[in-house]
Amino acid sequence: MKKTYPPYSVLLSVYKSEHSDWLAFALDSMFAQTVSPAEVLLVQDGPLTSKLYETIEIYKHRYPTVFKTLSLPRNMGLGLALRHGVLACQYEYIARMDTDDYSAPSRIEEEFDAMFEKNVDMVGCIINEFIDDPQNVVSHRFLPETHDAIYRFAKKRTPIAHPSVLFKKSLLIKCGNYEDYFLAEDFAIFVNLLRIGAKGYNIQKPLVSMRVSKDFYNRRGGFRYLKAMLDFNRNLLRIGWVSYKDFFVRSSMNCIVCLMPNTLRNFVYRRFLRK
Repeated sequence: MKKTYPPYSVLLSVYKSEHSDWLAFALDSMFAQTVSPAEVLLVQDGPLTSKLYETIEIYKHRYPTVFKTLSLPRNMGLGLALRHGVLACQYEYIARMDTDDYSAPSRIEEEFDAMFEKNVDMVGCIINEFIDDPQNVVSHRFLPETHDAIYRFAKKRTPIAHPSVLFKKSLLIKCGNYEDYFLAEDFAIFVNLLRIGAKGYNIQKPLVSMRVSKDFYNRRGGFRYLKAMLDFNRNLLRIGWVSYKDFFVRSSMNCIVCLMPNTLRNFVYRRFLRK
C-alpha cells in the first residue's frame, strides 16, 4: 500500500539581490518532490528586480493553486520575513528552503518518514555545499543525528541546517516564532524550539545542496557581523542557554574568526567547520 503523507507548506524568502535563475532552480526542486507540496509560499522581502518579478509570474501561472506570494513593503531581513511567512502558511508542517539551493527529489518524503519513525518535531539532514552546479561539491556540512546530540551541539553552533528543516507551525508559534537576528535567525529559532521541548533529528545523508558563492565566507567577517554575533551571544547568556564560560569562549572565537583576513577565514571554515 502506498504511503500517505500530510499536506505541507514550503516557506522561502527572496530579496532584490537574488538571481532569478537560482530562484527558479530552487522552486523546481521543490515542485519535483516525490511528496508534492500543498503550498509553496514565497515571501517577497521588499521590492524586487524586474527579472525576479517575471520569474515569480511564471510560477504563479504554472502552479496557480499551490504557488503563493506574500509581499512586504520594505526589506525587513530574513528573520522578520520568515516570521510573517510562518503566520501566513496554511499547514501545520512547514519545509524551509532557500531561494538559491537545491533539494533532492526524495527530501521531503525521507524527512516525513524520519519524523514519524523517530517521533520528533523537526528533521534536517547533512548538507552538500556547491559552487555553480550541485555536482560541483566543495564541502560537506555534517550535523549530529540524535536529539541528545543535537541538544548538546546547539550549545555551540546551529544544530540543524536551516534550509533543510521540516518542522511544525504550532511549535514555531509556541516558541515565539522567528526573530530579527542578523545571520543568526536560524540558530535562534532552533534554540527556542529546543527550549520548549521540541525534539530533533538529522538524517545522515545529503538531501539538500547549498550554494556557496566565492564571498560566502567573507560575509562571516567584519565588524557588523561581529557585533551581531556578540549581541546574539549576550541573548543566549540572558536566557540561560549558555554559561558564562561558554559565552566568553564563543565570543572570543567569534572575535578571532570575524577579524582574521578573508583568505584565512575561508581556510578555517573549510578545514575545521566543514569536511
